[in-house]
Amino acid sequence: MTPRGEAVESDNGWAWECDPSRLWVLGDMPTEQQLLVSAVMDGLVDLASLGIDPKDGSLHEDENPMRLRTYEDEHLLLWYQTVPHRRRVYLKRVNL
Repeated sequence: MTPRGEAVESDNGWAWECDPSRLWVLGDMPTEQQLLVSAVMDGLVDLASLGIDPKDGSLHEDENPMRLRTYEDEHLLLWYQTVPHRRRVYLKRVNL
């Protein structure tokens, strides 16, 4: 099993990246929280590689698949964008 994280491609070539940069998106966030964000992003990449959005179902049926999306749980709120032709999920913003 390969280590996951920002810009590390999965077996099918998908990865996630901070946009515009890691410093801009994550800033001085503590390491523990950055690991949580990384784990969630790894999961979103896995879903995107299968053509699935966690809230809306299939990415293939979405009229605007590159729109800004959100993911939230009891620990964080993420804004991200899925770009299928680049095989990337771009992390835009994080609220803890």
